[in-house]
Amino acid sequence: MVDLGKELNLLLKTGKVVYGIKEVTQAIYFKKVLGIIIARGIPEHMFNKLLYYAKIFSVPYYIYEGSSRELGVLCGKKFPISSIAILSPGESSILSIFEISK
Repeated sequence: MVDLGKELNLLLKTGKVVYGIKEVTQAIYFKKVLGIIIARGIPEHMFNKLLYYAKIFSVPYYIYEGSSRELGVLCGKKFPISSIAILSPGESSILSIFEISK
């Protein structure tokens, strides 16, 4: 079982990510994404937009069941994070969470 908090911290230290709806959507569009993490607690239209792009561009996704504020805290940030696009996993094994959601 993957410890999401530990893997996210390692990802943020050693990998490359972008976060936020606009940045994640652009990264998906330009096909630079290995996977995305979406917080369940964001407004429905934003959630559906990210899922739509992930499916259209065949990007694996993982739905974090908490709010964007909780995802931000899990990442060690003091602000909400609605979504994360993984451009490079670094030393983390975060990509293993996407096996379930593909």
